Amino acid sequence: MLLSVIIPVYKVADTIGKCIESVLSQGISDMEVILVDDGSPDDCPAICDGWAAKDSRIRVLHKANGGLSDARNTGLDVARGEYITFVDSDDWLEADTYKPLLGWLQGHENIDILEFSLRHIGGNRQEVTFKDRIFPSAKQYWEATMAWRHAYAWNKIYKRWLFDGIRFPTGKTFEDVYTLPRLLTLKPKIATSSHGTYCYVWNKNGIAVTAEKSGKGFRHHLEALRIAAKLMGTGLLSHNGPHLYYSMLCRQIGLYRQTGEIILPWPFIGLVCRLHEKIKGQEHENTVVR
Repeated sequence: MLLSVIIPVYKVADTIGKCIESVLSQGISDMEVILVDDGSPDDCPAICDGWAAKDSRIRVLHKANGGLSDARNTGLDVARGEYITFVDSDDWLEADTYKPLLGWLQGHENIDILEFSLRHIGGNRQEVTFKDRIFPSAKQYWEATMAWRHAYAWNKIYKRWLFDGIRFPTGKTFEDVYTLPRLLTLKPKIATSSHGTYCYVWNKNGIAVTAEKSGKGFRHHLEALRIAAKLMGTGLLSHNGPHLYYSMLCRQIGLYRQTGEIILPWPFIGLVCRLHEKIKGQEHENTVVR
């Protein structure tokens, strides 16, 4: 088996068909598409079974609801492909994405992770594009591309061995930010490609969007970034290190505004949080006055 595509499914009856069709139409016969029904209460279980009846490449796993990470882990436990990738069930792939990428990987057997471009559908985020490049080390890839900003599981193709001892953390938001640095500590050979596009649908009620506005989300994201900095040895003066530490600072300020918590041990952090809150309060008062 060349490729395993793992798709967690939960409350996406309106979008799962487009997602599955975009994967099946990639022109890859030596592939399994693992649909993990995460206890979805709508028509998704029946929809998944219907697709499996039509295409032998599809496998359906039905399980009790456990969240996105648990669903991905369930797929990883049974995946048989030499390579593994992920797709979220409200997203899709542009045509002719996987086949050329897999062809390139088969010609570069030393590459363990290949990352390709992504396009945001909705929202106000810009497309993330890459040049054709092979990195000398995982650390150089991490810092040169500021990989914490695009740690997504789904715009990458991985060799299966990377997940032999690694799973996504359950009960956490921003699970990809926790997981990618752990994979990188295994020192995989990484490349980026200008070919192909993953289309990410910006859902205002989705997990990532709601997490970005909650105290729990800020806490998990900050925790994941701190762990990542430690695992990857990214200091403040490292190449692009200031960008990572600025991201931490922003999440800490967001957490403070939501809950009053201060997690970062930096001596000045309490002052920064209080000043930021005061400035925001003044801006609000001025807006009300006008």
